[in-house]
Amino acid sequence: MYAQYKFLTTDKLERNLLSAVMTSFDFNGFEETSDALVGFIDNTLLSQDEVKAVLDEYGLAFIPFEYSTIEEVNWNESWEKNFSPIVIDDVCIRATFHPKSTSPTEIIIDPKMSFGTGHHATTSQMIKNMHLLDFKNKSVLDCGSGTGILAILAEKLGAQNCIALDNDEWCYRNCIENMQLNNTQNLQPEIGGIEKINQRNFDIILANIHRNFLVENMHLLASALNSNGFLMVSGFYSEDAKQVLDRALEHHLIATYHTNLHNWNCIVFNKIVNA
Repeated sequence: MYAQYKFLTTDKLERNLLSAVMTSFDFNGFEETSDALVGFIDNTLLSQDEVKAVLDEYGLAFIPFEYSTIEEVNWNESWEKNFSPIVIDDVCIRATFHPKSTSPTEIIIDPKMSFGTGHHATTSQMIKNMHLLDFKNKSVLDCGSGTGILAILAEKLGAQNCIALDNDEWCYRNCIENMQLNNTQNLQPEIGGIEKINQRNFDIILANIHRNFLVENMHLLASALNSNGFLMVSGFYSEDAKQVLDRALEHHLIATYHTNLHNWNCIVFNKIVNA
């Protein structure tokens, strides 16, 4: 059984804040309606009291919410109704039911309950900033891959191999489906936490997750990065950027590019090795 939390706000910034705050819980998906941000989660994972406590902690207690339980969600109907094609530079992201585009690079995504269609400011910045790096013949880790959209793009940009890692089984299965839709050859989906990489090293690591994960696991991300490799991160607000930057610097990761869209940040780090 699923729980539905309907946060009653029409303010875009408030909705963005809510979705960021709720990333610490295992929500299966969010849907924006005309009057609310609606989140769906396993009914056993989160209580109304916990939601109230989190809203209060982040100064969002003024936003009312409605709680209900539902036996089943027609996820496909929900996202098909709201998912429109999007073009970011020369990349078009579309679903199977959209017509083929004329963009040089096309990615077909059926997101279902997974995060990553390119519409959110974090994903769109990651896609845009990936064009700053040379992926040709590089080894890549997409940490927290969701739909697999960034891993798929990495291959299209020339990556020699790419691991799409997510700890959610639904995301893992959805990534496999999207791999097949895009006829990927060098993409390997894996399910598990960051410890699953088992001392493997990468030239480029992509991590569009959230601040807490990045801060807590920066040492693991840094150690998995080859000398002079690049780490690209997003999923946090401007007010959290300094915490991410300071943590990265502790591990010899130097910021080389920093963007901001709707208060969401994306930073590219370079791993500098002491002479």
